[in-house]
Amino acid sequence: MMKRTVLSLLSATLLLGAATSHANTPAYVDSKEYKVLLDASRFASNPSTAAAQLLKDVSTRLTALKFDKTISGNFSAGDRDTLAYYDTAHSCSLYGRGYTVRTRAGDHSDIQFKFRHPDEELSYWTDVSGAGKNKSTKLETDVTPGSLVLAHSTKQDATTTPTTVSALIKQFPGASALSDISTATLSPVAGVTVTQQEYDGPEADIGQSVAEFTLTLWYINNASTPSVAELSFRVDADADDYFTTPVLTRSQTLNTAIGSIGNGWNIANDGGKTSWLYAYRSSSYPNGFCN
Repeated sequence: MMKRTVLSLLSATLLLGAATSHANTPAYVDSKEYKVLLDASRFASNPSTAAAQLLKDVSTRLTALKFDKTISGNFSAGDRDTLAYYDTAHSCSLYGRGYTVRTRAGDHSDIQFKFRHPDEELSYWTDVSGAGKNKSTKLETDVTPGSLVLAHSTKQDATTTPTTVSALIKQFPGASALSDISTATLSPVAGVTVTQQEYDGPEADIGQSVAEFTLTLWYINNASTPSVAELSFRVDADADDYFTTPVLTRSQTLNTAIGSIGNGWNIANDGGKTSWLYAYRSSSYPNGFCN
């Protein structure tokens, strides 16, 4: 917190001394989320039993990695929501520029506008502002086995689903960067809805912060078995110490563990849930939503 305050004061001083110049201040992430895709078929018959075995296997892997902390707690069913992502069919104009739009209904009711990019400052300074009620904005590091990106997003109460980019801009003025395609129609990605079931509970004390684990299952169009399974853990920045070296080191050990659990859990070509959905070939888009 002190570091942020000093930098803010320094920035203010520079602005006062040179009113005609402007420089972006450093970006600080609110949290880091580490995630991997798993073999979804393992959760087809009894997700709770599979989740318990998953946690046991992760703990075994951590022991082999000589992790100096332990995971406490067990997975239990948490939030359940219906999700839909929106973009321009056959071109994916938003996704191609780093943006996504997602709605939730169920235990949550909101709409999210997000920009993702590997460059931390570019992601932070890209406008994702919203005009709705109960809006909140965050900058988060998203880590998967194949990539690391910074996700800058705003979520707010859902009112109406935007059917055009112009309608999206009205709800999120930050989307004005897309004004050159304002007349484009927004459609559900892959023409499907996603039922998202979360399981949470396990935590690991990693020093100044806590790693909170979540198992997420995606069911496409009310299917009885999940098509996607993701294991993730989130670490929030400490208000005073940000991310200490022990926290970062232990996070990397946890990341190594979930990325190489063993016992057939991990799948190849892990690009994350959203990229999976964009590549999904449904009956509505047999050649893919973006093609």
